[in-house]
Amino acid sequence: MANQEEKPVAVAIAGLGLLGASLGMALRGKPFRRIGWARRETVRRWAEICDVCDVCFETPEEAFAVADVTILTLPIPQIIQFLGRYATAWRPGSVVSDAGSVKSGILSAAAPLAARGVYFVGGHPMAGTEKSGPESAFPELYENADVFLCPARGVPAEAVELVASVWRAAGGGRLSRIDALRHDDLVAHTSHVLHIIASALSLSILDASDEETTLERFRGCATGFRDTSRIASSSPLMWRQIIENNRPAVLRALRDFECCCNRLRDLIADGDFDAFEREFARGKLLRDSWIEYKRQEENDERTGD
Repeated sequence: MANQEEKPVAVAIAGLGLLGASLGMALRGKPFRRIGWARRETVRRWAEICDVCDVCFETPEEAFAVADVTILTLPIPQIIQFLGRYATAWRPGSVVSDAGSVKSGILSAAAPLAARGVYFVGGHPMAGTEKSGPESAFPELYENADVFLCPARGVPAEAVELVASVWRAAGGGRLSRIDALRHDDLVAHTSHVLHIIASALSLSILDASDEETTLERFRGCATGFRDTSRIASSSPLMWRQIIENNRPAVLRALRDFECCCNRLRDLIADGDFDAFEREFARGKLLRDSWIEYKRQEENDERTGD
């Protein structure tokens, strides 16, 4: 790995969509040399002209060969494909990471890198929007975002720290090391199932049987529907890939949600609105506690506590 005091660390960003382009923007003026790669030439030119990257290469091999650390900001199937296809492109001693939202399959695909002396540190910044593509990128995307790191077995501490330094420079907040399986169960509950629920809400409310009812529901939906269903506008292909690669954990998270939903339905059916109110109050308390936790966390970041 490069000595950060001698020269800027070369960070290759493979994939310049929302995540990758936002990362390049966030690293402007930081002690990193930003090396980009994107499949489309127009995106590569745009990244150089708009100072998203210092330089973009035409092929992944060119970018990976000069990188001290590589961040694969690609769809999950492409991350897995790249780890196999370009395993010989990275220099021994360099570090490879990613920004994928599922970690177990990616770490398995990265296992062969160790034999070449290349270190893999799985990464997942808890950041994103319902939009996609380089045109949606903005430099504040990772500001105060929690970042999970899942190092492969035997990876030295300095390799983990190098990846952590990239995310800190990009604005990342709390960084946590976590086991890959535990990570996948966590995000199934806190992220993946939410997108399924938002999509199901949109379908159940707006997919009416006739045009008149559809129009009535369009008129009847206001800010509550907008706020609750926002992430249903996310890329269907991207979420198909995420769910497909985290199926066991997502099914567990869906069962947990179904238990809570069925509990509220049964209370309504039984006319037990005292218990219904208590359940609603418990949900409000938990969400309010989470809001306060996040507020305190951001305050601690600002004050350095």
